[in-house]
Amino acid sequence: MRDLVLPAFEMDCRDWLVVTPAEVGLPDELAGAPLLAVLSTAVLDGDRFRSARCVLSVGLLDEDVPARPVADGSVAAELLIADEPADSMSYVLPAPEGRLALLAEFMMADGADVDVVDRVEALMASFRWAA
Repeated sequence: MRDLVLPAFEMDCRDWLVVTPAEVGLPDELAGAPLLAVLSTAVLDGDRFRSARCVLSVGLLDEDVPARPVADGSVAAELLIADEPADSMSYVLPAPEGRLALLAEFMMADGADVDVVDRVEALMASFRWAA
């Protein structure tokens, strides 16, 4: 059996705090999938504070999953999960070769606020596999 290797990637994380799972007390795996990073952001507007958190994990693509592209030419696609809670969003980022993919699962403390969703989608649209 050969090892699966995830290619290098980049994202514009300037509005996000990125930490390792160990730094926030999470295990190296989540439901059997390797956990790469935890991302957090907050949108401040007047007297309102809205936040979002993301876990970035690695998985294998099993079959076609209903998804919508984030933007033209974007690697990321939002998973269209029928029973997904209103305070979460999930994205798949398939690797260029093979069945390996990143999974980005976002949780929003105050529901799907438009400013937070815009920040999530901007992050996902910025994703690129490194050359």
